[in-house]
Amino acid sequence: MATPSSLKKWTTPEIQDRNERILKRPKALNIQGLDKSFYHKGRAVKVLEDIDFTAYKREFVCVVGPSGCGKSTLARLIAGLETIDGGAILMDGAETKGPGPDRGMVFQSYSLFPWMTVKKNVMFGLVEGGMSKNQAEIEALQWIDLVGLDKFAESYPHQLSGGMKQRVAIIRALANQPKVLLMDEPFAALDPKNRLKMQQYLLEIWQNIDITIFFITHDLEEAIYLSDRILVLEANPGRVKEVVSVPLPRPRADDTLLSEPFLATKAYLESLVHPVEEKQIDMEDKLSMVRMVPVDSEVPDIF
Repeated sequence: MATPSSLKKWTTPEIQDRNERILKRPKALNIQGLDKSFYHKGRAVKVLEDIDFTAYKREFVCVVGPSGCGKSTLARLIAGLETIDGGAILMDGAETKGPGPDRGMVFQSYSLFPWMTVKKNVMFGLVEGGMSKNQAEIEALQWIDLVGLDKFAESYPHQLSGGMKQRVAIIRALANQPKVLLMDEPFAALDPKNRLKMQQYLLEIWQNIDITIFFITHDLEEAIYLSDRILVLEANPGRVKEVVSVPLPRPRADDTLLSEPFLATKAYLESLVHPVEEKQIDMEDKLSMVRMVPVDSEVPDIF
């Protein structure tokens, strides 16, 4: 059985030192006693209850949990796309009120404007924020070059692959220079090969800019590969179950997914997200035993 001690075995002094230094950084995102309910047929259904968590400057946090734990709702609340019922969300110590430029959001769907080129998609937020078109174009081309799409600056979304569209969605969010980038299962629709490529692209971008990433995923391997810490939620309603520090050095190598620390972390997360429960089946719940016989056969008297 996977236990916390099975992870401590792989936490080297170097990794421990790095983890401790992260927790000494300024707080980028502070969630305090967060509650959220939705109403269904006139009845309140609590989705999140008393969520407390802090993400630090330049930290990469992933959020995992079973279906119904409110992962995506949590991201939308932080982004200001939903209203909270109780508690508070603070950015750099100031309570948030609705959406703001200090938070960028990337969804699972690519959410690009289909009538705009790659360049104009990236320019859009910059121009809306008051930047001149000339300066916005210069900024956009720099971001496009950063993710290797300079040859596609004048292409339209329908001319791009899924991975290329998601790269554009990421840099469009980053171009506005948010302090926290919220990502809601952004690579879920990609095949495994392109998914790994996008994870590597994201890590490369994150390592070169000043940003905190709050990443929602149902894929435990993705969470381990990407993050410094993993926020594990339980369901019905969503509550903080545990915060797991990943015992892997950075940068992450291609063979990370096969390493013993990686596999030990995955086993432990599995035990948290999908705990083995003894199911007591009452005799009344058991299906009746029925012998299948041909239609024209005589059924024995015992039936």
